[in-house]
Amino acid sequence: MPHITLKKCFKEVLDNLQGENLFLGLEEALLLVRGEEGTYPIILLPRGENTFLRLDKGAHFLDLGEVHVILNRLAQKVGGEVIHSTLDPKARPKTPPTTYATPRRWLEGGGLGRLLKDHERVDVEIGFGNGEFLERLVEQGKAVVGIEISNWAIKRALNRLRGKGPHIILKAPGGWAVKWLFPPESIDALYILFPFPWPKRPSRRLIQAPFVQTLAEKLRRGGRVILATDHEEYAQQIRSLFSASPCFQEGGSPEEIDTKYLRKWISMGLAIHKMAFIKRETPSAMDHRFPYLQYLVKARVNNPQEVMEAFQPWTLRPEGQSFFKVERIYLNLEKGTLLFRTTFQDPDLSLHHQFLMWKEGILDLAPTWGETVPPPLARAMESMGKWLAGL
Repeated sequence: MPHITLKKCFKEVLDNLQGENLFLGLEEALLLVRGEEGTYPIILLPRGENTFLRLDKGAHFLDLGEVHVILNRLAQKVGGEVIHSTLDPKARPKTPPTTYATPRRWLEGGGLGRLLKDHERVDVEIGFGNGEFLERLVEQGKAVVGIEISNWAIKRALNRLRGKGPHIILKAPGGWAVKWLFPPESIDALYILFPFPWPKRPSRRLIQAPFVQTLAEKLRRGGRVILATDHEEYAQQIRSLFSASPCFQEGGSPEEIDTKYLRKWISMGLAIHKMAFIKRETPSAMDHRFPYLQYLVKARVNNPQEVMEAFQPWTLRPEGQSFFKVERIYLNLEKGTLLFRTTFQDPDLSLHHQFLMWKEGILDLAPTWGETVPPPLARAMESMGKWLAGL
């Protein structure tokens, strides 16, 4: 993550940032900086006589080129010698092409409707790597959505697909995106080729029972899930999960898979497990909810300073396997606004958010990349509002 260390004491840095959207914590500070792609949460930490600045966790969906620009500008504003930096002084924010989308852009721009307008068939690839297979799908005349979180992979794919057939590159976690950004029965084929097997932490694998249920809801009847892995135990788990679902039937070994990794593993003599599962039935209880672009909760707090002093980290479990952890609290002295730094975890992924508690009694999601609020997170916000109202 981009960061910089300045030879200037923490208090002097904070003094130079007065008037900015600055929130003070017990041992650190958090600054919200508005950019072209969203609002960037910047953490400031004391390091002896120096000050350390970095992008907060969970904000990697934003434009990293713009992150470099913002941190460089902050360093110039507060002064002090740069002791250590991972920043590129020549970095510039880039105007993304119309074929690129963040979750918010996806929803505001009509999402999948942009492709469905002129195409009956939509294929999806999660984790497209260098974009080679994604390019092949587009060249076959298919409308395609590629889902990735790697900036390097996204850049490669955008370059490969420039000027070619209908496609959208969506920067989001794969499981989350399929669950919350696609309408029911909207996908014809979904490809997951060589997902990371997490051998030491299998609970982090993408393909789990809840995700198989999500795929049953999002694929059209007759649609296919095509997977490939070189990991024997992961392949067994995948087959077991799909076999346990009444909605899918195994459809043999797909022949159309050809990727850089497949050729590499074959040249090394590794066994490759290629699988296809066909959707035969539609689940009876389908989830048609979509994320909110904004979600507000009224929960008046009369004395923010008292909340700040009494705060202890705590965890809510709004539903099922989900949990919502409130980790840290910050206070903007000028506006009397509280900021809560949180983690929301469900079976699909972990998301990090900042919540603002305004003096007027409104609990709001801070406008970072995560301006889309999945319904489980909305219910966690409601619980958080009740907790605040009881203080």
